[in-house]
Amino acid sequence: MIGIVLALAALFSVLALGGVEAFGFAPAQIAVVLLATVIFWQRGFPRASGLTRALLAALLAFPALQLVPLPRAWVEAVLPQRAALTEALLVPIGALEPSQTLSLSPYETKLALLRLACYLLVFLLAFVAQRSRREVLGLATALLGIGVLLAAYGCIQFLIGQQYIFEYRRWIPAYNATGTFVNRNHFAGLLEMIVPFLLAQVLFARWAAGSSRRSPWVNLIVSPLSSRLLLRIVLLALLCIALIFSRSRMGLMAGIGGMLVVGAIVFLQKRQRSVLLAMALVLAIPMAYSLWIGISPVVQRFERLTQEGYLETDRLPVWRDTLTLIGDYPLTGTGLGTYRWTNQHYQTSRFSGTYEHAHNDYLEFASEIGIPAAALLFGSLWVLVIRTARCALSLESVRDRTLAAGCAGAMAAILIHGITDFNLQIPSNALIFAWIAGTAAALVRNPDRPEPLAGQVEVLSG
Repeated sequence: MIGIVLALAALFSVLALGGVEAFGFAPAQIAVVLLATVIFWQRGFPRASGLTRALLAALLAFPALQLVPLPRAWVEAVLPQRAALTEALLVPIGALEPSQTLSLSPYETKLALLRLACYLLVFLLAFVAQRSRREVLGLATALLGIGVLLAAYGCIQFLIGQQYIFEYRRWIPAYNATGTFVNRNHFAGLLEMIVPFLLAQVLFARWAAGSSRRSPWVNLIVSPLSSRLLLRIVLLALLCIALIFSRSRMGLMAGIGGMLVVGAIVFLQKRQRSVLLAMALVLAIPMAYSLWIGISPVVQRFERLTQEGYLETDRLPVWRDTLTLIGDYPLTGTGLGTYRWTNQHYQTSRFSGTYEHAHNDYLEFASEIGIPAAALLFGSLWVLVIRTARCALSLESVRDRTLAAGCAGAMAAILIHGITDFNLQIPSNALIFAWIAGTAAALVRNPDRPEPLAGQVEVLSG
């Protein structure tokens, strides 16, 4: 039940242009809340360790405290920049209130807090689902279905130059694969979270097939699993081709990074050089097809990086402005979800428009919730990636080993991509990332022992 509801919520959000509009993500939020209510009512609320409870509480407490009205004198003492900005905007219209919140836009922070609560519920539901092991639809299967659907649609977009996403016409003509996303980088972000799961299935299945007395390559041919393995290779090729056609530079590099994590896990476990050869053969299929079709648009995207002054017109200006913003609000931030409003007062380039995001998840979260909270968030996520990768080396079950390797590669890929983009600000991608993180947490915590009794769920303490 949990897997089915989460899969439907993720699929609906992905089809709704990534859930970037409130009405597009609201059905997924409602479904997650109702599911969590039912599951936690039946099985009891997951009982986390002390460290995990503190972490989850802190992630909710930071934006919640930003909404608490405080005396204006207190705010002026702690955040003189906040007080000066408020006076500049409100004094001319005589609307200065005796109390203020730390958030510069409480309405946006409330919306962002609701989204954050949804992601944390998804994390806990994924943990419960993996620990109980009674789910009909698993994480990898659900993501594979979503990925194949979006990859096929994206490849068609690229090959015929389609300028519509269903009935939505792109306001700027684009000749790349975006699937149902407006931005190619977010389409790439979704694919790079799915590719590691397929690659893990392919690599682990190669050694699981057949008798250990024969050559692994003979096993691969004569094993009854060969047809399923071939299907996985074809689907992996489809996803890789769609990722290439997205023309997302960092998406390609992050996807490769996620696959390298999976390859490293398999190599360290098997200690055979043939792992590297297997990876090369599998990835040669999408590369050969892409070369046959023509990847000159992709090459041109990378060539632009070498053009003089290009970086000064791309990410660097907004990063510098964001660092200035963080310098004014280092501890408390400006309020979760407020970047697109507060950055207008710091933007020093492209005055014909505004940057709604910092094109860097780390900087954007630091500007909104403060440096300590952002460090706690991303530090915990990277620790989970490392522990999941280590866990994959010691798991006895091939299924769990494959799933753990896929989770580690997927989380690493999206966190790498976050250096130059904002996939965690896209609701559909953030929801799927929370699903993967919750599954990884369950695998790390007593991985070989399923949940014994309803209502007795323990969450990874990290």
